[in-house]
Amino acid sequence: MYLLTFLLILLSYPLLFLMITPFILGPLTIYLGFRAYRRTTQARHALGGLGQLWAARAMLLAAASMIFQIYIINTQYHV
Repeated sequence: MYLLTFLLILLSYPLLFLMITPFILGPLTIYLGFRAYRRTTQARHALGGLGQLWAARAMLLAAASMIFQIYIINTQYHV
């Protein structure tokens, strides 16, 4: 699940010219990152704070990537 999330994040950057990509692939990658996080935390019950942060890396990267892509669209496409 982590690999799929990271691949979709990388795929969304070349497709950024479509301008709808962050709004479709962004929530999808966040959801897949959340599923990977939940699967990891349920498999390992005794994760500490850093372990949970490490498990959430795909979800956090997906959210940051979506925000960055929306920022790029807002600042680069002027009328």
